[in-house]
Amino acid sequence: MNDRSIYPLGKRRTLIVLAGTLLGMLVASLNQTLAATAMPIIVEELGGLDHYSWVFSAYVLGATVSIPLYGKLSDLYGRRPLFLAAILLFSAGSIVSGLASSMEQLVAGRTVQGIGAGGLVPIGIAVIGDIIAPRERGRWQAVNGTVFAASAVGGPTLGGWIADNASWRLAFFVSLPLAVLALVVVWFGFGRRERGVRRRVDYPGAILLTLGTGAGLVAASSGGVDYPWTSPAILLTLGASALLLAAFFAWERHAPEPLVPLQLLRGRTIATAETALFALGAATFGTVTFVPLFVQGVLRESATSAGAVITPLMLSWIGAGAVAGQVVARTGRPRPVLLAGPPLIAAGFVLLALMGTDASVGDAIIGVSVLGAGVGLMMQTLVVVVQNAAPQELMGAATASAQFSRWLGAALGVTLMGAVVAARLGNPSSAAASPAELAAAIHPAFLLAVGTAVLAGVATILLPDTKLRKRFDATEIALAARAR
Repeated sequence: MNDRSIYPLGKRRTLIVLAGTLLGMLVASLNQTLAATAMPIIVEELGGLDHYSWVFSAYVLGATVSIPLYGKLSDLYGRRPLFLAAILLFSAGSIVSGLASSMEQLVAGRTVQGIGAGGLVPIGIAVIGDIIAPRERGRWQAVNGTVFAASAVGGPTLGGWIADNASWRLAFFVSLPLAVLALVVVWFGFGRRERGVRRRVDYPGAILLTLGTGAGLVAASSGGVDYPWTSPAILLTLGASALLLAAFFAWERHAPEPLVPLQLLRGRTIATAETALFALGAATFGTVTFVPLFVQGVLRESATSAGAVITPLMLSWIGAGAVAGQVVARTGRPRPVLLAGPPLIAAGFVLLALMGTDASVGDAIIGVSVLGAGVGLMMQTLVVVVQNAAPQELMGAATASAQFSRWLGAALGVTLMGAVVAARLGNPSSAAASPAELAAAIHPAFLLAVGTAVLAGVATILLPDTKLRKRFDATEIALAARAR
């Protein structure tokens, strides 16, 4: 582990930096699984089922619009200050959510949480890209997996127990001690970056991207639910989104320090990998959002049982990811592993769509386990593919671009699936919907999600058969030392 061409920071420093990044990522992932399991009870107390997807959409919206800015700023000023800011923002959002007395306050808190999460995972993954050579990163997916395993096993179970036996507000507070610990490790463990040449931040690009993406996601969330799709409000919002995004891409072509370096997207490797990540984002968030609702609303099981369904989803995801990492590390070729993912994702969603009111928790576990295995083979592998194709000086922007694609897919997936469910129900409260009505509303959402597997499959077929680099060169080693 002391080979500087593979681990530029050496053994001791690499482990300290990894500990800080993994703690920060754990804060976000644990809170998300806690909240997902408890959310049906939270929404029932604070509002109706028509607001259900907004609680998730607000979180995803906050993360999506902030990811590119985090990536670019971390390339300019180092990972440490941005990672610390992300932890503080996520913690503030958790406090607001936990103290919420209305749906509006909960949505506001979830938005702030999302803005924090927009930095925690992408910067954490960028840090790993800085300090471990591409091919060797596969072996460390098992270490990454421990973070998600802890949230997968502990989060749903604890979230379900809290919802059944205590106040749901604890679901937002229990991760705060971890956030404090992450702050301490990052503060003292990460090095301070030396001041370099002062560079401009692309604030016009950030504003255009935030407004354009935000308008599009709001329209997707409200269309067919709050307003008809053909209403002037939705059409005008979609039109504004298209114009703002067109202006963003036009600006980025000539910006001195572009928020999203467009040269990253011109290569087929990054473009196809990010398309697949977009599809995976829709698939995973759609599952985490609507499977607990099905288990509690249709099968009439407890929140604890709903958490027991999410746990095997995450465990199969982690297990498949660890296998994929080992295979890729030994062969250096990610494409064969990636091609196995989409058929499993499609099969999982079909199994979920076939569940009726007479289904069991075991049926749901089989469906999510198959789906999770497909996602696990692809998710981290695609990120490594993107990082391998990007120049080291743009590692933060490239990683953020990959995560932006994933979160954008998550946002559109959750909002469109939520619109389908709400439209089929006619916006009744969760208590008013019978199991049969709720099942009939959720089934089309699961079938819609099969399309995400098709999109991921097409993108993977088009992905070039690249070989991952085994070592950093001298310039990349120097950049890794500066990135902290």
